[in-house]
Amino acid sequence: MADILIIFNPFSNRGDSKHAIDVVLQQLANSDLSYEVKLTEGRRHAIALAREAAQTGVPLVVAAGGDGTVNEVANGILEAAEGQTGVASTTLGVLPMGSGNDFAWGLGIRDGVEEAVDRLKRGHTQIIDVAWAEFDHAPGRYFVNMLGCGFDARVNIEAHKIKRLRGFAIYMAAVLKTLWIYFEKPPVHLQLDERTLDTPAFITFIANGPRLGGGFLAAPQARYDDGEMDVCIATDITRREVGSLIPKLMKGKHTDHPKIIMDRTKSLTLMSDYPLPCQADGETIGENLHRVKIMTIPQRLRVVI
Repeated sequence: MADILIIFNPFSNRGDSKHAIDVVLQQLANSDLSYEVKLTEGRRHAIALAREAAQTGVPLVVAAGGDGTVNEVANGILEAAEGQTGVASTTLGVLPMGSGNDFAWGLGIRDGVEEAVDRLKRGHTQIIDVAWAEFDHAPGRYFVNMLGCGFDARVNIEAHKIKRLRGFAIYMAAVLKTLWIYFEKPPVHLQLDERTLDTPAFITFIANGPRLGGGFLAAPQARYDDGEMDVCIATDITRREVGSLIPKLMKGKHTDHPKIIMDRTKSLTLMSDYPLPCQADGETIGENLHRVKIMTIPQRLRVVI
């Protein structure tokens, strides 16, 4: 049995990740690492591959793809560890080959796949928190970076329809398109630990890491190992205000905006009579959800940094 399983998503970044895998394989071939590569064949396949590897004792499972691939591999590792206490036995590694790579960015892996392979060889790790999310009309799911409900989830849906652009340009184009077709601020009821909040919500982010969408610092103070999730809510914002807010959001300078609520919590329940789209780590969970319940699980997953 190899020490490392690399789960490669050939569909990441609109299929452009296929061009990078040869570089990765060449670097791995020149290393002393003992590894095996498996390709995903569709959605949720990475969950099954990672779960099987973790159950058979593979020490390190690497997600080679974007944030959605990371989410699936993390879910497989964490599902295999259910019923166990403490840190999951299998470590998560990341080879960032997607369009956003926000989780990798938050871990400090920012210089492409060649640097990421070097990090696998060095083997430095960090133990991070994860979150478990339950929904009224969708299966429960772990997430490692960020869950969003509202406008950003609609942007994520539109981004997956864009075929000609790459990287951050995909999300910017999707933002502009979504501003014209979707501008809802439904009333929501939030339970944050022991506190309650009723507010219109254009966007609600629950963040383990600082960045989403390939370049938006929605939760600039978020840390993967602080035992809490950061919460960012845009309330009754106008279209004109969104235009001026986007540059601030990219730099993490939005936190003092009068219509932005920033908070931290270990648990959160969001309820709305209005159907909400939601995404987790860039993967669409559903488009018509009314209830989301999130619980932080501190110090649960070891990751290569």
